[in-house]
Amino acid sequence: MHLFMLLVLSFILHTGTAHAEPDVAGFIKTTEGSGQILRAGDVIAAGIGDVLYVSDTVTTSDQSTLGIMLEDDTVISLGPNSRLELSDFAFAPQEEKFSIAIRLLKGSFAYMSGVIGRLAPEKVHIETPDAVIAVHGTRFLVRVVE
Repeated sequence: MHLFMLLVLSFILHTGTAHAEPDVAGFIKTTEGSGQILRAGDVIAAGIGDVLYVSDTVTTSDQSTLGIMLEDDTVISLGPNSRLELSDFAFAPQEEKFSIAIRLLKGSFAYMSGVIGRLAPEKVHIETPDAVIAVHGTRFLVRVVE
C-alpha cells in the first residue's frame, strides 16, 4: 500500500511539473567545445542535458559545436561561431498544435526534420538574415556569412 501511495504521489507531482513548463522546446544533446544559452538576460554555459525554452538563444564559440534535440525529435547541429534563436515551439499532437520557428542569426547549422516537419511542414518556419526556408520532411545545411 505504501508503494502504491508513493507511485500515485510521484505521478501527481510529475503531471504538475509537465504543465508548469509549457515553453520547453528541447535540450542540449551533445557539446564539443563551449556554447552558451542566452535566456532572459542571463548567460548560461551550455551543457549536455540542459533544457531549452522558447525565446532562448544558443551560441557557439570558435571550433565549438552543439547538438540540439527538440521535443518532436527534430535534430539541429549548430556549427562554430553560430547564433540560433528558438523563436517559437509548440508540440501537442493530441491538440493538433504544431509550430517551430527558428532564426539562424550567424554561423551554420544542419537540420533534420522531426514529427512536426512530417505532420505539419507548413508550421515549420526557419529564417536567416537573407531568406526563409520551407521545410517538407527534409534535411539541410545552412550557413550565414557575415
